Amino acid sequence: MRPDYLKMKYILTIVITFTCSFIFGQTSLTYYSVDLPAQDSLEVQLIDIEKSKYVFYFRLFLSGQTVEIFSQDNETFSGKIINSIKEYNQVKVEGMDRTKAIKLYSEEVPIESLKATALAHQIIKSDQFSIPTDTLIENWTRWYLHCGNLYFEIKKDGKYLEQSFHCPWSQPDSVKYKEVILSNYDLLKQELKLDSIYQNFWSQLPKGKTYSRSGYRMAYLMSDEEEAAWKKDKPRRDYLKSIKDTVDSYLKMRLKEIQASSDSVNKPCYSAHLIFGKNGKLKEIRTNRNMELSDGLTWYIEDWIEDRRCKKAIKRIFKKIDLSSFNLEHEVHRTFYRSTGEGWTISDHTIY
Repeated sequence: MRPDYLKMKYILTIVITFTCSFIFGQTSLTYYSVDLPAQDSLEVQLIDIEKSKYVFYFRLFLSGQTVEIFSQDNETFSGKIINSIKEYNQVKVEGMDRTKAIKLYSEEVPIESLKATALAHQIIKSDQFSIPTDTLIENWTRWYLHCGNLYFEIKKDGKYLEQSFHCPWSQPDSVKYKEVILSNYDLLKQELKLDSIYQNFWSQLPKGKTYSRSGYRMAYLMSDEEEAAWKKDKPRRDYLKSIKDTVDSYLKMRLKEIQASSDSVNKPCYSAHLIFGKNGKLKEIRTNRNMELSDGLTWYIEDWIEDRRCKKAIKRIFKKIDLSSFNLEHEVHRTFYRSTGEGWTISDHTIY
């Protein structure tokens, strides 16, 4: 049993030391997102609280982590923390790259009885059971993006309740019940050291694989060899970071000048990855068009023509722009893309 909340793409970020994805062949380490949360059937199996024999059950869902405190007699309480994450692979679906969950990793960490009892008493004293879900709370705002939800299931004296609170951290202090909700969340997080427990779980995962708590935001855990290479590459990244702001300002200034004097940048192209060689000249253009003969010869030819036309348009632009004055020690990578209402723009996606 899992709430829809856990499928939402705005989730709490996984706290890890290193994450990486290799984008356009550039040596960089970062999180990356898929277009849509990957659909799969790999879920941690949780008991049905409402139908259970317990007279008290408190369950808090977090991203990749579930906290449970329960009792059969309202006197002796037990609890557990369930950590989980899924391993993903890239697969082809109708010729398009998609992600697919292939394995679920999970563990249960017991909560010592005295600790569970003390926490249960504080939660009961807070009277959270009497709080309605956020759609029934006056002035509760549900328009925050890239925030998180807190989702609870509670059973008390035979009565069952589900509660969902969108982005409680950003609600005005004047909103009713905010303090109670966040106090109970903070209580569990601090007393149970939830972040530390999850970090320990993460540290035991197999290396060299891609993981996600939600199916949307992916994290690659480097192998020992990759981590060593990442550390060895630090001088190059430090150099690129030292010239980042100057290079970005120069490229954006020159691009703006060209846009003002020419319509060549307004042709309907798509995003592309640009590689400038040490001589400062545009060395390579990599596009992300997915040209497959399996799509049909006509579609393939049209995509091929569009790809060539786009690259030619970009080459025309960068005949007038280069980085030769910077006396580069390493290649420079930038992403060139269309910005709605602003023609073209350029960004640096390197993780330093």
